[in-house]
Amino acid sequence: MNAGIYENATSLEINLAVDAAHKCFIEFKNMPSIQKSAFLRSIAKRVEENRSLIIQTTNRETNLGKARLEGEFNRTLEQILAFARLAENESWKERIKEKSNVPGCTHAESQIIKENIPIGPVVIIGACNFPLAISVVGTDTASALAVGCPVIVKSHPRHPETCQLLSDAVEKAKKDMQMPSGCFTLLHGEYQEVTAQLVNHEKTACVAFTGSLNGGSALSQVAHKRESPIPFYAEMGSLNPIFVSPQAMRERSDELLCSYIDAVNLFAGQMCTKPGALVMLKESFRQINLESFRDYIRQQQSLPMLNRDVYENYKQNCLNISKELETIAHSKQSCSKTKWLGQVNVFLIESDEFLRRPELRTEAFGPSSMIVIADTLEEMKEIAKSCEGSLTGSIHVGDDDYSFIQKIFSILEARVGRIVWNGFPPGVNPGPATHHGGPWPATTDSRFTSIGLQGYRRFVRPICRQGFPDLTGMP
Repeated sequence: MNAGIYENATSLEINLAVDAAHKCFIEFKNMPSIQKSAFLRSIAKRVEENRSLIIQTTNRETNLGKARLEGEFNRTLEQILAFARLAENESWKERIKEKSNVPGCTHAESQIIKENIPIGPVVIIGACNFPLAISVVGTDTASALAVGCPVIVKSHPRHPETCQLLSDAVEKAKKDMQMPSGCFTLLHGEYQEVTAQLVNHEKTACVAFTGSLNGGSALSQVAHKRESPIPFYAEMGSLNPIFVSPQAMRERSDELLCSYIDAVNLFAGQMCTKPGALVMLKESFRQINLESFRDYIRQQQSLPMLNRDVYENYKQNCLNISKELETIAHSKQSCSKTKWLGQVNVFLIESDEFLRRPELRTEAFGPSSMIVIADTLEEMKEIAKSCEGSLTGSIHVGDDDYSFIQKIFSILEARVGRIVWNGFPPGVNPGPATHHGGPWPATTDSRFTSIGLQGYRRFVRPICRQGFPDLTGMP
């Protein structure tokens, strides 16, 4: 491939891409649903044709491993096809009809129809850790195209070849289906300026972002300080706390702790729902066979991290935390020649310090976590109240553990987008019931999901039509 293709997009290229998306918006949104559905199916077909090359390239750029990428590839195709069905049946419009019966109203007895319409050109900034499913052809792009929004994707600078291969597939599908050229564009860029220009462009109608809290916060400010502010949907950092009752620890402590470590190290902890804190009572911690627990941590395989930047940041974060907190254990250094291996690190913190130092309650992207020790259930409640918004929260209880549930559940529910019962959060089922969101700083708007069939709701707005006939051919 041409190396120049990965250079930063110029201001001219950015303007041309957004102008083209804006220019074709009305044409694209008014296309018959069957055409938009066929376009998505063609994208899936073109992506599938290059499965081997895409996975090989992505593995080289991200270190995620072919087994993980095969699964993610399949999930990506399934999502594209799910949104193709959504486009075809037009259920995303959520049409509601009623008669106006307001006394004195000019349009009394007239028909009122409310339904969703596409919002306009969408800028998508994909994830580093999901280079296929939350990237060029992932949920964001597929859902936006399904409802009739043109898309401009900003490639991720750490897997640009993968992004280009996926974009090439879309371009072929675009030509196959004779779609307007502006309905999809990929732009490359290493620097924040490219993304900021896209967010700030007067013809950008909406932005979907997946990434760091720092990046999401900065771009959110850009979106909201525009002359015409626009929706900015970001999925960012998340602690994903787990609360464990004393009874649950008595019943299954060994199984629970091993599963916790497995969840922390899943894909080297590079999951947005990795558990960052396990909260238990001091009496429960004293019952742990600590040496056995440490051995399990030490035996964990150190897995490759996405890239040098992610690895160096993780290594520095763990070094900083280790100066402040006691380390329970970490996995052994590997003799492997594989680059950027992330050691598992588990730290210990008392509740008073956890409550006193909010800087320790933030996400560390990688296979690290902390065990938080509370003296009483009341302290556990205070810990739950102190946690910032997260994508997930988990609660582990024993049989008939109603007292613990009553104390913790409602507090935790107010802090997260998804609650896991007697389980661990990594892994998201991208179906219609999924909600992958949560209060700030997990996302910028907890009402919306960035994974699953409901993801399209970020890219529509309601319109109310009064007095119109119910014309079938109306766009």
